[in-house]
Amino acid sequence: MSERDALLREFRERELRADEGGGSARLARLTRMGRMTPRERIAAVLDEGSFVELERHVLHDHCGASEALAANRHPGDGAIAGLGKIAGENVALYAHDSTVMRGALGIAASRKVCRLLDMASERKLPVIALVDCDGVRVEEGTDAIEAYGQIIARTVRMKARCLQVTAVFGLCVGAAAYTATLTDWVAMVDGHGFMFITGPKVTKVVTGEDVSLTDLGGAAMHARRTGACHHIAKDDASLAAWVRELLQTRREQASSDPIDRASTLVGDIVPLAQRRAYDMRKVLDDVFDRGTFFELSAQFGASLLTGVARLSGRPVAVLASQPMVLGGCLNVDASRKGAHFIEWANREHLPIVTLVDVPGYLPGLAQEQGGIVPFGAELLTAYGNATVPLVCLVVRKSFGGASVLSFSANVRLALPTARIAPMGVDAMAEVVLGPDVPGMTEDERKARADRRADWILRNDHAWAPAESGYVDRVVAPEDARRSLADVVNALDDIAVRAQR
Repeated sequence: MSERDALLREFRERELRADEGGGSARLARLTRMGRMTPRERIAAVLDEGSFVELERHVLHDHCGASEALAANRHPGDGAIAGLGKIAGENVALYAHDSTVMRGALGIAASRKVCRLLDMASERKLPVIALVDCDGVRVEEGTDAIEAYGQIIARTVRMKARCLQVTAVFGLCVGAAAYTATLTDWVAMVDGHGFMFITGPKVTKVVTGEDVSLTDLGGAAMHARRTGACHHIAKDDASLAAWVRELLQTRREQASSDPIDRASTLVGDIVPLAQRRAYDMRKVLDDVFDRGTFFELSAQFGASLLTGVARLSGRPVAVLASQPMVLGGCLNVDASRKGAHFIEWANREHLPIVTLVDVPGYLPGLAQEQGGIVPFGAELLTAYGNATVPLVCLVVRKSFGGASVLSFSANVRLALPTARIAPMGVDAMAEVVLGPDVPGMTEDERKARADRRADWILRNDHAWAPAESGYVDRVVAPEDARRSLADVVNALDDIAVRAQR
C-alpha cells in the first residue's frame, strides 16, 4: 500500500468514526426505537448540504480519570456543532450525541459549543440546540462544571442579540435543563423528551417520592403546568419540521391573500351576548392571512393566545383573548405567557397586534397567592418596554385591570360590539349608583332603576370610549383586516423614520 493510499484509508476510517459517534450499535438502537440519530436530526432541521461542522474530530484528554472515559473517547466528544442554513437563513446549531456517555458534555465538547456561540453572537445568528443530554459529564470533575457554566453564561448574554431555540429529543437534565429554559422557545418530543433538574432515583432517595419520568419532566407536564415547553411534537421528524417552521414565521413571505379582502366572518363569529363563548382562533384566521397563525404555548395560560401570523405576507406577533377558556380572563399563567411572548416579539422587531375580549383578571385566593400582582406587573412591564408598533382591536370587551391588553397600544381600534370600562357595566352601575339597599320605597327603587338604565344606555356601547378619546376608531367587522394592516404599516413607517 502506498503512502497516499494509507493516508486515504486513515481519512475514511476517521470520517466513519466521526459519523458513528458512540458506535454503529448505539446508533442502530436509536433507529430501532423509531428515533433519529443526531446527524439525521441535523439534516432534517437544516437545508440540504448546508452544514459546516466545527471541531469534528476533537477528543477529550481525560482517559486516566476513569474507565468510562477511557472507553468513550470518540471523535466530536458527544457534541456536534456547526453553521448551516434554514430556508436560506444562516444559523448556528449544536446537537448532543446520546451515544457518547448519554450525551453528557465534558470540557472539550463544552468548549466547542462555546466557540460556536461566540461566532453566533458576533454575527447575530439564530442558535438551535438539539438536546439529548444527561447534563454535565461528572467523570471530568469540576472543570466540566466550569465549562458547561460558560455555555450557560453565553446563553444568558446572547438573549438580547440572538434568537435561541431548544428542541428536546431525549433527556435534558440538570445544567442542560437550565440552559434550555434560558432560550426563547423550547419544544419537546412526546414520550421521549424529558426535562428536569433531579431525576427519579435521586428524588426517591432524598424525598421518598416514587415519580415517573413523565410526571417529573415530561412534555405534557411542562407544556401545561410550568410553561417551560412551548410545543409538543409527536416524533423526531415533527420536531425538526417545527423548528424550521418557527424560524420561517419571522420572515416576510409572498401572500396570495389580498390585504383588501373583507373579514366577513368576524361579525358572525363574535356573539353580542357578553358571556357567550366563541373560539378566537376563528377570528384570527379571518383577520390575518388564512392559515398563517403559528401558535406558541398553546396549552399554557390558554385564556390568552400567543403566536405569529401574517398580514399580506408580513409577520406580526399576535396576542388574543380566548373566551373559550375562563371566559378570556387573564390569570397568573396567561400573564407570564404574555410577558415572555411580548419580550421576544420586541427583540425580533415584530409589530404586536392584540385582539381583546377580556372580562378582567381571574379573581380568587389561588390567584392572589399564586402571584397575580407580580406576574400581572410583568405583563405591564413587557408592554411598557416594547418599542415596536403596538396595535389593539377590542373585539367585544375590555374590563378592569385586564385592560392592559388595550391601554398599552399606540393605536386602539374597536368593533361596534366593543364595551370598555373599569369593570363590567352591570357592576359599574352598582358602584356609581350605590347598592340596592333594603328599606327603599318603590318610588326610590324605580328611580334607581331608571338611573341605572340611563347610565348603561350612555356607557354600554363602543361609542362611549370613542367619544372620550380612548378608542381611536370604531371599525366595521368586515374592515378589521384592512384597518389593522393600515395601522401597523403607518406605525412602522413612523418607527423607521425615528431610527433614521
